[in-house]
Amino acid sequence: REAIFRDAMWERPCTGGSALFLFIGMGIAFWSNAVLLVTGGSQYEPSPPQLCAIVTLFIFGNWLHNSADVQKYFVLKARKGLITDGVFSRIRNPNYLGELMIMGSFAAFGWNQPMWWFPWVWMVVIWTALFYPACLAKDKSLSRYPQWAQYASATGLIIPWPMAARGSDGEE
Repeated sequence: REAIFRDAMWERPCTGGSALFLFIGMGIAFWSNAVLLVTGGSQYEPSPPQLCAIVTLFIFGNWLHNSADVQKYFVLKARKGLITDGVFSRIRNPNYLGELMIMGSFAAFGWNQPMWWFPWVWMVVIWTALFYPACLAKDKSLSRYPQWAQYASATGLIIPWPMAARGSDGEE
């Protein structure tokens, strides 16, 4: 993926503290699910309907995350400016929603565990400390475009806004 459509945001240097928080926080968020699953025994395994929901969430999260990144990469190669169509027509951060769905699918493996809440707490910490501020910074950066106010009022930050216009010209 990175060989075809790179995300410049991840190529910028970060502080040692940010790198450490990202490494430890993401490690705990992702690996706590696996530890809960393997150490709990078979009585805590997800049921078939739960597995179906988890896999569906994972697949759609990957689709949304990668579709948004691909659209952003290729549209910005062709023209600079605000992207208001495609997966960006109802949500300003579809890639972050996709990541949330992926992380949620991993956390959902521990639903039947007594410590089911632990991976979810770490997800909230990561989202509050890393992704939500990144969404706000992106909004601030994109606010320089003339059509920003209309686009921002018609789309959700992370959750899709169903009443958003379908086209980049604001028409249904």
